[in-house]
Amino acid sequence: MSAGFFEKVWYVLTDPLRVGEHLILTSAEVKYALVWTRSKAALDFSRELAAARGMKVSPLYSWTLKDAFLSASEQLGATHLLIDYHPGALQAAATTLSHARERIQPQP
Repeated sequence: MSAGFFEKVWYVLTDPLRVGEHLILTSAEVKYALVWTRSKAALDFSRELAAARGMKVSPLYSWTLKDAFLSASEQLGATHLLIDYHPGALQAAATTLSHARERIQPQP
């Protein structure tokens, strides 16, 4: 995970036909919500993976949007974030949703 990830804009894939639906990946019985730090990387992923075709890239600029995304991911059963993943990669940075939520809260 790159330095400053929690402060950067996150890009997620959302389903334009089903409001609030976004991509969840399951691996080794762990459900991951996917986020990218570059919109092009998210778009490339949507073109490479059949299940993601037709999804649109949505930016999450603020901590409130990120928090809403984390809540929605939890509702879909995800427990972790998978960061900047691309098909065929053997590794990608990951963190728990609870850790991400702690890190994105506005500072007092």
